Amino acid sequence: MKLLWKVLRENISIAQLSGFMVANILGLAIVAVSMQMYLDVQPLFSEKSGVISPDFLVVSKPVTALGTITGASPSFSAEEIEELRGQSFVRQLGEFTAAQYAVVGQLVAPQYDVNISTDMFFESVPELFVDVRSDDWSFNPGDAVVPIIIPRDYLNLYNFGFAQSSHLPTISEGLVSKVYFNLRLYGNGRRETLKGRIVGFSSRLNTILVPETFVRWSNGLLASPNDTPEPSRLIVQVDNPASPDITTYFDSKNYRIDGDKLQSSKLRWLMRIITAVVITVGIVICALAFYVLMLSIFLLVQRNRQSINNLLAVGYAPRTVAAPYQCMVVVATAASALLAAIIFAAVRTAYLKYLFMVMPDYAPCTIGITLVALFSLALILALLNALLVRKRIS
Repeated sequence: MKLLWKVLRENISIAQLSGFMVANILGLAIVAVSMQMYLDVQPLFSEKSGVISPDFLVVSKPVTALGTITGASPSFSAEEIEELRGQSFVRQLGEFTAAQYAVVGQLVAPQYDVNISTDMFFESVPELFVDVRSDDWSFNPGDAVVPIIIPRDYLNLYNFGFAQSSHLPTISEGLVSKVYFNLRLYGNGRRETLKGRIVGFSSRLNTILVPETFVRWSNGLLASPNDTPEPSRLIVQVDNPASPDITTYFDSKNYRIDGDKLQSSKLRWLMRIITAVVITVGIVICALAFYVLMLSIFLLVQRNRQSINNLLAVGYAPRTVAAPYQCMVVVATAASALLAAIIFAAVRTAYLKYLFMVMPDYAPCTIGITLVALFSLALILALLNALLVRKRIS
């Protein structure tokens, strides 16, 4: 091998080889950074963080002065619901079902001299729209405990607003989930008393949620038989929140979307598109680097054609003659992958500090998948180059 290398190393262009390595490093680093960044920002899109809402929209009608005077409820008719369900941008649609009776929650702890009661309300949505997963999220008639999900904003308002101004202790989510309280339900001349427990906190739904089975059961007991109101809010999962059809349709119907969820969903969709574009650019750069190396190797083989012919003529096999070039290709590609991994690690360290600023409890994603993808791509490039060199020599 050493003798072959001495014969064949003539006419090697350090500039061309360096150009390949620079382009390959850049392409591999772009692919790795964009892929890992997409994985790292996924917690921002999750339900728990609430930083960027997913593609779920809570739709309602505006409350008008005339409706207030006449007592008309801004609800959705069955025809309006079916029309919305049939729109091309709608993937799933669910209705909010309200409890049609009075609810009073009471927390009694004599040992701490605590006796607090407050009026409450209950709503339910289909389970597939609930963003909290809990083994306790179920209710069967006869159960003594009602599982409840409240908005995470409620707890934040207490901890960072009311508790500080009233010099009260802050409460963690884990502590709240361990507390049972009394529920008194009044309606249709009847009264029911149950236990309630908060089993989760929602970042998607700004309401007090209970299971659908509980609402159906309790409405059957406590609501007036003639009281079957139409839903006043709908929850819609959309395919592409950036679609102009969504805004056009809602504006034409004078429907409202709670908060800025449509803008947040557009941001999430845009992030996906940008990531795909950046990864594509990185792959294109890798392909160009592969093409540059191929041209360089082919030119090198052409320049050493006489030496190669002589070696083949004296009995060297084509694979033996091609081995030095293949070794050079593999070493150059491996070095490029290692340097790209170093750049990737440096860039990730730089942007992670900003993610920690956005989410203090942020937990970074592992880099194993990205490193496997990076070195797999480098391995594919090296094998293709080595195969083409062998074919060229033959």
